[in-house]
Amino acid sequence: MEHKPETEDEKLASARFQNFLQTARNPVQKGSEAKATFQQETDVPSAVPEGSSQDKKTKAKMQGVSTGTKYEKVADKVKPVLGNLDEKFRIVREIKGDPLADMPKLPTHPPDFVPTGRYTEERKIAMDKLHKGTFLWPEERKLLHHFVGVHNEAFAWDDTERGSFKSEYFPPIVIPTVAHVPWVLKNRPVPPGLYDRICSLIKQKIDAGVYEPSNSSYRSRWFCVLKKDGESLRIVHSLEPLNKVTIAHSGVPPATEDLAAKFAGRACGGCLDLYVGYDERLLAPESRDLTTFQTPFGAMRLVTLPMGWTNSVPIFHDDVTYILQEEIPEVTWPFVDDVPIGGPRTRYQSKDGIYETIPENPGIRRFVWEHFQNVNRVVQRMKYCGGTFSGKKSIICAEEFVVVGHLCTFEGRKPLPDRVSVIERWGPCHSVSDVRSFLGTVGTFRIFIQNYAKRAEPIQKLTRKEAPFKWGEEQEIAMEDLKKAVREAPCLRSLDYDIDTEIKLSVDTSYIAIGWYISQEDADIANKWWYARFGSTLLSPREARYSQPKRELFGLMRALDENKYWLIGCRRLVVETDAQYIKGMLNHPEEGPNATINRWIEAILMYHFELRHVAGKTFAADGLSRRVKQPGDPDSEPWDHSHEDHDGLKGYAQPNEEDPEPLDFEEFKRGIDTRGGYMLVETKSSVEPLDERMRLETEVEALTFMDRQVHGNTAVQKQLVNVEVLPNSELKDDPEAEMEYDEERRTGWAKKFDDRLPKIKRWLQGPLSRPEGIDPKDFGKWVRECSHFFEKDDKLYRRQGKFPQIVVQKQHRMYMMRAAHDSLGHRGAWATTQFLTKRFWWPDLEGDVAWYCKTCHVCQLRTKMLLKIPPKVTETPSIFQVLHADVMHMTPASNGCKYIVHGRCALTSWAEGKPLREDNGASIGAWLLDIITRWGCMREIVTDNGPSFEKATAWLQKKYGIKGIKISPYNSQANGRVERPHYDIRDMLFKATGGKTHQWFWYFPHVLWADRITARKRFGVSPFFILTGAEPVVPLDIQEATWLVEPPSGPLTTAELIGQRAKALAKHRDLVEEMRKRVDKEKRERVAKYEEDNAATIKDYRFRRGDLVLMRNTAIEKSLNKKMKSRYLGPLVVVSRNKGGAYILAELDGTVLQWPAAAFRVIPYHARKKIDLPPNIHEFVDISSKALGEMRDSSEEGNIEDIAFRGMPDTSRVTSD
Repeated sequence: MEHKPETEDEKLASARFQNFLQTARNPVQKGSEAKATFQQETDVPSAVPEGSSQDKKTKAKMQGVSTGTKYEKVADKVKPVLGNLDEKFRIVREIKGDPLADMPKLPTHPPDFVPTGRYTEERKIAMDKLHKGTFLWPEERKLLHHFVGVHNEAFAWDDTERGSFKSEYFPPIVIPTVAHVPWVLKNRPVPPGLYDRICSLIKQKIDAGVYEPSNSSYRSRWFCVLKKDGESLRIVHSLEPLNKVTIAHSGVPPATEDLAAKFAGRACGGCLDLYVGYDERLLAPESRDLTTFQTPFGAMRLVTLPMGWTNSVPIFHDDVTYILQEEIPEVTWPFVDDVPIGGPRTRYQSKDGIYETIPENPGIRRFVWEHFQNVNRVVQRMKYCGGTFSGKKSIICAEEFVVVGHLCTFEGRKPLPDRVSVIERWGPCHSVSDVRSFLGTVGTFRIFIQNYAKRAEPIQKLTRKEAPFKWGEEQEIAMEDLKKAVREAPCLRSLDYDIDTEIKLSVDTSYIAIGWYISQEDADIANKWWYARFGSTLLSPREARYSQPKRELFGLMRALDENKYWLIGCRRLVVETDAQYIKGMLNHPEEGPNATINRWIEAILMYHFELRHVAGKTFAADGLSRRVKQPGDPDSEPWDHSHEDHDGLKGYAQPNEEDPEPLDFEEFKRGIDTRGGYMLVETKSSVEPLDERMRLETEVEALTFMDRQVHGNTAVQKQLVNVEVLPNSELKDDPEAEMEYDEERRTGWAKKFDDRLPKIKRWLQGPLSRPEGIDPKDFGKWVRECSHFFEKDDKLYRRQGKFPQIVVQKQHRMYMMRAAHDSLGHRGAWATTQFLTKRFWWPDLEGDVAWYCKTCHVCQLRTKMLLKIPPKVTETPSIFQVLHADVMHMTPASNGCKYIVHGRCALTSWAEGKPLREDNGASIGAWLLDIITRWGCMREIVTDNGPSFEKATAWLQKKYGIKGIKISPYNSQANGRVERPHYDIRDMLFKATGGKTHQWFWYFPHVLWADRITARKRFGVSPFFILTGAEPVVPLDIQEATWLVEPPSGPLTTAELIGQRAKALAKHRDLVEEMRKRVDKEKRERVAKYEEDNAATIKDYRFRRGDLVLMRNTAIEKSLNKKMKSRYLGPLVVVSRNKGGAYILAELDGTVLQWPAAAFRVIPYHARKKIDLPPNIHEFVDISSKALGEMRDSSEEGNIEDIAFRGMPDTSRVTSD
């Protein structure tokens, strides 16, 4: 049978279930990046306390199950079909009869609890836990249990008790689909560790009538997720194929913030949750086959509304809303399967704190009794239609209750405690990313925090560009202050438009933003205000440059516009501001400088309010106006300035937003001659700047022609690196010589503007008629847009200050950028942009110039970028496990020796050295053999003198059978441990010889000895002491009779003397281990300091095979006569990366470089045109697969090489010579 390739949906589902299987086999470790979810970890809090025994037990059970509720990314969701709906798919709902006819009447004296039907003693105890605390009085708690008892059939505690909407009221749903081919998606096997639990869950669904057998052609996928309790499983059906062919139901639930605000400030309340709501709505038999899926019990199909189907949410929300429509909006406002119920808006409490009770029973408060009457009707209506609420989740009457993620209380809305605890547990931030995460999370509570900007400023400044990151005491104090502000956040109340109290909008505008808050005066307590919301919106650069009076007026207009949803209908609106002059501006609009100001005033005066002035020092909105944009803030809509007037005079238009305003209003008034009107000072034709520009261009062309005749094109048009200096102007209009203008990278705005430019030009040539395709409503905007341009001599110009800009066509833009950048010294993007914008214009010119300069080949070869790679903490070796070696040339020669081979132990810095007559492999090999016979075989030898050490290893292998690997000739950075002591050795030799440098040979052993016994600052002791465990005896000790050990009390025997020596050496092993730990600690501190100092320049590109790169030309960096050479070489192609982290590179013709390039030498190359390479790298490079594999398996880092000794020398094959 032919195998068909998987579709995108099949690949997505396959990857999801593969993740399911993988996480089931491998436990998730704490701190690991891997999460036991199918797509992403969500922020839904777990109901099980973290770290508890129950939490650990649950995690052990649930490995391999999704722990969140976000099953897939938004980008992965499929969209249903938008189309006309046939009448047969219309959803009909009709409740027959009176639902309240048989509603039980609640007694004023409720009896003691008696188990009734489903409501048992055990479930009564569980209900008491949901209503814990002392809010309910004893009589009210008895009323609660009596209420649940008489309505016990309206509640369900397990699947056997679940109800179902009556089909005579709610006919089964028919799924509306378009013509399609049945889908068959294969499911992955159920993990063995979860097999029994999932089978049991499926059986429960079958017994409850949710699943029934099927034999259709359809097969959909399904998976399991954890519920919020951390233990229970929920089956989710992956119905993407069905959603693709479903005709969409475009209904949406209400906005969560408005819904929560509706129930804030109630005397009490509750929230009822329908028991597996979707399972209470039946699916029509003809549509059930579409949901068929494979189970261990055979093929099954859904009988009820599928969870995961695109239309389930709006359909079920409309069902619940239809049932409870008589109670909306005063009593309840459903949200899908959640039914919040609000109590009265007052608690009927006297000033002395006494509650009003019902006359029949002083043990039941009036507001509680009224609330139970509301709940009685809601539950009765749902029970009449066949629905059931969850008995385990339903809150009947409580002081505080959660509505769609908001904690609603009598005082107002509060942040949820579990979300507050997330902020309180937040530790110090270690990076800018951590800071942004913290500010983004705290920012979700900004409507609860006053002066948020001022409090967050010490932390927020760490996110500024080029600011050094240092988390200190100031940031810790600010973080604790924000945590405290969240913890003690004030309650926000929704505005009550029915009471006759003032509603206040407090507005302040700074150069950063507009800040405001809305509050309302308490109806009972004078001078007490309840906050409704805090807010702010950022100013654009143009708006920030407004004068202070204009900015304050604009801020007031924007604040009213942003909050019109809440301010419309306010009877007593008060606007507070700290700007005194706003009142005068509003009272005298005729004195405004232009029509734009007048329109703002007109928009403000559409609201009826009282304006009050408040001193700026005590104005609370001042902090919000200085709050900069934070991560997580919603993007505010930019204000449309296109309607701002030009007063019909094109000469006074300001087309460029960045231009300063020509005159302040006060200065404008002072410049008026009130005695005789205006005086004409100077007249200048609007054509003069254009004529002057044309004369300038003619002069430049003439000078260019003369320069070419004198010097010749060839001499002038070449740089030292053979790059053209001046582009040939004759090639400007040559289509074969045109450079390709890549439009794929351009923004959508620029492309659309390019399409409009020909229309603008045509319309300017004949502006008497409206162009085709322009709507009459948009014609005014079109005219304003065209007013920024004019046409002359068949050229389009853009108005810009004194000198108009020529609008450049697409085919000439590459030539213009080439002339401005390549011909003027390859200056940067800003300088090139400034040069062009004084003369030319086209849409997104700045973006094009930035791209051109970034992809300039010459600029990339001469870039001054010096990349630093992330440092690595290497293993700290023991004594003489690693040797750093180098050869230094000595002048003048001494005793015929012209070289010194110098080595250092990587741990102790013990110096080894030997004067050499010749720098060859035999001499260095003999020196290495001497070290090996005294200290043992080294594990690694680090060197940068490639040829001689390469010969030395070959000599050791041939002479003594010691096998090693090749030596890298480049090691200028990694061998600093021996490079730096070169100077110390030479300096000591110069001082020891007293200026007779030709005698250094005889002083070398003494200098070496002095270096070995000199203490090192990093150790506190000398290399001699680390190696031997004892201090050296020097001539001074003998002369002065000093004792480095405890002096003896008398003559010592040989055994006693040996015992004291042994005692001195006993701690040698511990000493060496202590030194290793000390060195390792110092290395880690140096790495941390290095990362802190170079945080801006450390980058790890991690290039992939086939990427184009440049290689740093380190050979010229220390040369004084090669400053005109390229700083980087390339472009090169990344072939692979070896085990040491170095890159194996090749030329564009496939020639592989001999040595790997260190990661710090490689930067990305930005190609102006895409370069296509063969998909198989082995066909591209010029070496065999075996040779490439050897290079890939090497451990070279590009500037360091190890000599790896493979055991003891094998001398059995060594000949006598």
